Amino acid sequence: MRLRMLALLFGAALLVAGEDPFEAPPELRAFARQHTISQQGAPSKVAALVKAFFAPQEEGGLGIIYDNAYTRTPLEAWRDRKANCLTLTTLYVAACKSIDLDARYGESLRISRWRRVGTTVRYERHIVAVVSAGVGQEFIADFLPEVRRESQLIAILEPKRVLALFHSNRAVELLAEVRTDEALANAKQSIQVDPSLGVGWNILGVVQRSQGFEVEAEKSFLKALQADPKDGAPCGNLENLLRAQGRMAEAQVYRDRGLEIRKKDPYFNAFLAEEAFQDSQWEEAEKRIKQAIKLMPQESDFYLIQARINLAQGQRKEAIKSLEKARKWALPDMQARYDTKLALLKGDIPA
Repeated sequence: MRLRMLALLFGAALLVAGEDPFEAPPELRAFARQHTISQQGAPSKVAALVKAFFAPQEEGGLGIIYDNAYTRTPLEAWRDRKANCLTLTTLYVAACKSIDLDARYGESLRISRWRRVGTTVRYERHIVAVVSAGVGQEFIADFLPEVRRESQLIAILEPKRVLALFHSNRAVELLAEVRTDEALANAKQSIQVDPSLGVGWNILGVVQRSQGFEVEAEKSFLKALQADPKDGAPCGNLENLLRAQGRMAEAQVYRDRGLEIRKKDPYFNAFLAEEAFQDSQWEEAEKRIKQAIKLMPQESDFYLIQARINLAQGQRKEAIKSLEKARKWALPDMQARYDTKLALLKGDIPA
């Protein structure tokens, strides 16, 4: 299966030159103090602050809704009461620092998603806040409720890396709106902030190619691979670019390299399973989802995909087994949906 384009989205308006994208809302410190002043110790303050972000406004919270439409600044999130995980984390880190909590940025290395948006396949990673509570103690503030805490493996990110990811996000979002000049400006800003970010080079290449700058795009994809040899995204982009130019032998090299890199990514295998499922390629779909489950056997969503594949092939008993495994590994507040699906499938209640 060939993918047309690969880009990273950590899940768009153009900033004014010189503006700080991570500037905190002036009301944030008072809000953070209000919701943590009665709490003792970092763990309680961390939890109280997360709760306050999502509590309804009529109860004194921010009432924030998770929204991956585009990456807002903290000021925009405060205004709109909407944000994705990168924006929520920048807002949360600023809130923590305003009340003297030692908060840093982190990336959850085991949490990622692949999804198709039109002709683009986006690779989404997950950003969290890591709050220190003394020697050897750290607490994770996480803004995806379905994430299993035991699945987390966190790498600390420097602020400049998060800022570079912010600009890369904006570049992807602006490109989707066909605002290519602005997308290019943001992609270049990402590289300027952090020239060692492979993601930034990859997205710059995607934007350059969209404008017809194929020579420059190829150089950017190669720089992305130099920065991060384990990233399969630039391999896919290079393969696609080289095939379009008739350079088939070179394209095959990057195809093989990309497949080798991504075969160990459970989320990419799950994505390919869903793509094959949509094309009624049952054998390929089953092969891919089994590989995803082998790599990460405690991910409930993988078993749900497997159940859909089972049902499409008329394998009712196998589908029931897959759903039972999905329920087993689901978070407690998500298990009820599997109870309903299982009851329907077993015929315990009318369809």
